[in-house]
Amino acid sequence: MMGRGGRFAALATVVLVTTVAACGRGDAAPQTVPLIGNARDARSADLCALPTGGQLATLGIRTPGAATTAAEGRRCEWRTTPETEPELGITVFVGTGGLATLAANSEPTTSRVRLAGYPALETFTGTGEFCQYDVAVAPDQVLMASLVGGSPDSCTALQAVLPDVVRNLPALDS
Repeated sequence: MMGRGGRFAALATVVLVTTVAACGRGDAAPQTVPLIGNARDARSADLCALPTGGQLATLGIRTPGAATTAAEGRRCEWRTTPETEPELGITVFVGTGGLATLAANSEPTTSRVRLAGYPALETFTGTGEFCQYDVAVAPDQVLMASLVGGSPDSCTALQAVLPDVVRNLPALDS
């Protein structure tokens, strides 16, 4: 007879296998998101203060961020004039379905990936000048980060910094 912990582990394995299988099919079926361990709380984060000065410098950004809003929620943008430096945008999406909602509305070329152990969506241009990661930091919270003009390409630059930016968020209280 399987104990409570064994049933939970078996269920988690089935959910993960089903999710991985669904990710590779590319069909329009509702997407599930793997369980999120070490959940973070992005709901009240000051997005313009979220990346440290060192993290911004790693991306080649030397301008302060400006708070704004996007269709998905609160946002901070680091833009330059003239546009010779990388441009960063960080948005918090807090909504029913979290990452699954974003996945259902994503471009067909969007990939399901893991970033620093968190389920995420990756969208980029073929030449690497634009990259966006939508990282599920909690079941109903997604930290969206986009970069234009990163070096050597925008995805590689974001991959080097975004895990630390996610860790800057406070732990989610259960």
